[in-house]
Amino acid sequence: MHALSFLLAIALLALGMAGIPAAASTEDLRAIVMPGIFFGGAVLIASLYAIKEPRHGLAGAAFLVFLSFLTNFATLIGAVTGGTYAWSRHEHRIATLVLLLSTFYLGAALRSWKQARKARIIAELENGTG
Repeated sequence: MHALSFLLAIALLALGMAGIPAAASTEDLRAIVMPGIFFGGAVLIASLYAIKEPRHGLAGAAFLVFLSFLTNFATLIGAVTGGTYAWSRHEHRIATLVLLLSTFYLGAALRSWKQARKARIIAELENGTG
């Protein structure tokens, strides 16, 4: 999960920086650049913390990715239900990509957590402490 956290942070930061040329105003910066830069930087910091404290650092990264998922889901659901969603708009494209990356990471984190839990339970049963 460490490597995946770092890759996600780099991908989010790259998405944010790729949106800088498309931003013509401060509102564009907020809508296009900030989701990637903010959440990418936050996940990068949590991933760096996970080097020293893997359990807490990765939990923090997963929580930040969950917030990223919720933020971008709210943006997209508003555009879709309002009938204004268009892939050609930079803010919708960035929000969609961030949402997809967040969904993939959360799925991988859940799978990893379930595997670790199963291995822990099996080890407890084998040792007779369960």
